[in-house]
Amino acid sequence: MPTAIEVHSLSKKYRLGEYQAAYGTLRETLVHAGRRLTGREHNRPASEVWALRDVSFQVPEGQVLGIVGRNGAGKSTLLKILTRIATPTAGRAEIR
Repeated sequence: MPTAIEVHSLSKKYRLGEYQAAYGTLRETLVHAGRRLTGREHNRPASEVWALRDVSFQVPEGQVLGIVGRNGAGKSTLLKILTRIATPTAGRAEIR
């Protein structure tokens, strides 16, 4: 039976504590720029969190897959990668 979903060594890392301009409002962007220019911006060290690390599986065509886990286990991250909303840090995911 052909494979419908193939995930090989999939990993996703997020960097916390960094400024994300793409999600801020105009006010937040202006405040951030003002703090940066005046030197009053506090640089927090960015920490890294692995949402997924080295996940591999195959789903044959016609079969059903259930994703179960506790909060923070990476279920939503896996679905975002499979639907191409997010890109993986390492590995590959193929949907046929």
